[in-house]
Amino acid sequence: MSSYRVINLTLKNGEIVDKFEKLQTNVLENNPVTYVYYNLKKKKIYVGETNGFTRRHNEHLGELNPKVDYKEYTNCLVIYSNLFDKSSILDLESLLLNYMIAESDVTKFIFANGNNGQTELVYKNKEEILTEVFYKLWGNELHQLGLIHNPNIEELRESLLFKYSPFKQLSPKQKLICDEIEKDVAKKYLIEAPAGSGKSVLFTNLAFSLAEKNPDLRIGLITTGNLTRQFNLIFKSIGLNGRLTVKTGSQLIVDARNNDKRFDVIIVDEAHKLKQHYRKGHPNARRHLNEGDEEITLLEELTDGLVLLYDPYQGIKPQNIRPSEIRKLTKDYKKLLLMQQFRIGGNGDFSGEDFLKGILYGFQLSDDKNFNSKVFEDDYFKIVDTFKEVIDYVDDHSHAYPKTTNRVIAGYCREWASNTGKKENKGKKAEELPFDWNEDGIQKRWNSTYEDWVKKPNSEKEIGSIHAIQGYDLNYSGVIIGSDITVENGQIVAVPENYKDIGGTPLKEEFSLSELTEYILNIYYVLLSRGIDGCAVYFEDKSVEKLFKERVGL
Repeated sequence: MSSYRVINLTLKNGEIVDKFEKLQTNVLENNPVTYVYYNLKKKKIYVGETNGFTRRHNEHLGELNPKVDYKEYTNCLVIYSNLFDKSSILDLESLLLNYMIAESDVTKFIFANGNNGQTELVYKNKEEILTEVFYKLWGNELHQLGLIHNPNIEELRESLLFKYSPFKQLSPKQKLICDEIEKDVAKKYLIEAPAGSGKSVLFTNLAFSLAEKNPDLRIGLITTGNLTRQFNLIFKSIGLNGRLTVKTGSQLIVDARNNDKRFDVIIVDEAHKLKQHYRKGHPNARRHLNEGDEEITLLEELTDGLVLLYDPYQGIKPQNIRPSEIRKLTKDYKKLLLMQQFRIGGNGDFSGEDFLKGILYGFQLSDDKNFNSKVFEDDYFKIVDTFKEVIDYVDDHSHAYPKTTNRVIAGYCREWASNTGKKENKGKKAEELPFDWNEDGIQKRWNSTYEDWVKKPNSEKEIGSIHAIQGYDLNYSGVIIGSDITVENGQIVAVPENYKDIGGTPLKEEFSLSELTEYILNIYYVLLSRGIDGCAVYFEDKSVEKLFKERVGL
């Protein structure tokens, strides 16, 4: 027997045309419900919750200067249950919005909802609402009515549109930061946040909230190139693509210069990837930078308010502004910390923060020993002895958990022989390209693309580099720590001849071994922070493995 019931209302110019029995009238007047207004022809949806639908519906119709024309909707699906209270109907509203957003690139629905800055809800029957109401509602009534396209919840959960939805419930700390910035958008903020702490969710929520509450506010949005498309799809799905366009730093700066634009506030996701002038950088990435230029100062010239979401350990190239320089440039900024962990879980004895702190300490990136080393003894983490074992780890988990996303990723310690841009590879089919990896009788190629590599069908057969995986989550990751680092006199140092990222090596006249070492270790920090459910690591250099084990207590 179903744990919920629905009433599907027919509307005409906002008026309910159905006739009801006493039971249904009572539900609509007195029960806590979640409801979905929809017009399939016009592709418009609004999701809400209330303790009295009849009253709330009349309030919607009577709004002065409404942001939403409720008379446009042709139907309204009202969901009710004896499990419902205020917390559960709010939670169901949030679930519906987040999962509907996840497939908006397919359904093309536009959502009229505002951003209510909802914090994470904790209540006694939360799991029951998820499994007995939401899952069943999604696969049955919503699918039958054409309100959703994909009944597979697990697939949608892996979508970047879901992960970065602006309707996500915020943690108390995320909400606190949003509220503080909204009080004074003309200030400059540096929000320091480690991998997996919810920077990108904060980015979309803050942008949405500012746009909704301040219709005339000029907002600039910046992220990395491989994520601009996803964020723009999100803002299109909520009807804000006319006001909120996400660009890379270089795109926004060049566009502002060419069109004499200014902003009231610019929000930068992944601010550790902002650039400085660097002669070896890609021409498109440095065409706006003269000798001595860097993007933070250029952005300050375009805006009063500036919000930088930043992780000091994720700068991975010489063209990224160095952490020491960012500290100088932002010395007068308001500093906020977002020290939490959403990507990597724990088991009660340890947390995701313990794992990240341990990684930083293990690779000599930090002197902070304050972490629980049990995280490295748990099933979550393991060190394997061979290349074959790390490949098998990912394959085994993909077969055992077919709905999960699992990949092998590695430091840039092999040449990209399979690069289709090479003269010798022109005209070759994918299967004719040379292999980049040939170890233990196993042949593999590097990622064939950077954009959305994880989502490409062939990516399961490839090995992903830092440029293909930064900003993405995996369930189970197999990480290869390459021979581009070794140990000398008790210190991890780079091995320049084994580091094959041409654009990631400092200029010869400015070469610094310590600088290159820092870039490479930052890469491994990012790679090791991708796995949500598990991580296996293979060290090519056994002296690095030995030192790492000693430092994390193995």
